[in-house]
Amino acid sequence: MDFSSIDYSGLQTVFNNAIGSMIDSAACTVPCTLEYGVTKYEDCTNCVYDPIGRKSSNTYEAGGPVPFPFGGLCPMCNGEGKRPVISTENINVIIVYNPKEFMNYDTSVNNPEGLIQTMARVSLMSKFQRAKTLKASTDINNIFTRAYERIDEPTPCGFGDSTFCVCTWKRI
Repeated sequence: MDFSSIDYSGLQTVFNNAIGSMIDSAACTVPCTLEYGVTKYEDCTNCVYDPIGRKSSNTYEAGGPVPFPFGGLCPMCNGEGKRPVISTENINVIIVYNPKEFMNYDTSVNNPEGLIQTMARVSLMSKFQRAKTLKASTDINNIFTRAYERIDEPTPCGFGDSTFCVCTWKRI
């Protein structure tokens, strides 16, 4: 069979358009939240901060959400005066739940339950690398949340180019 007449650039365009439209469509993607961990600290809104001692004065701040007795530890910050802020970002990705359908992943080994693979545009690759966890939105989010940690580096993929990336995650 002669393959010299095949227009590979046309095939590449068709592939990129097909996968790209699946990623950009809300019908094929799952809303997820990337959590980057603690990136900064903010003043506790429940107690008075002591800038000299760099901790809580353990005095209730009028209008704070959780009153506590004078001299007791602030229940919101445990007397630290600062609360960690976890940075998050909402994204939409394609999630593959069956390890036999994973791209660029060794499925010859016995895979544990709870592995997923996400597929997105390559522009999200650096965000996948920085993320500590990924929380996948499901219909049962009110009952419990499915959280995953990254178990390998995001890998660029595509049909002759690196338009997309895949990343494998393990449920925690």
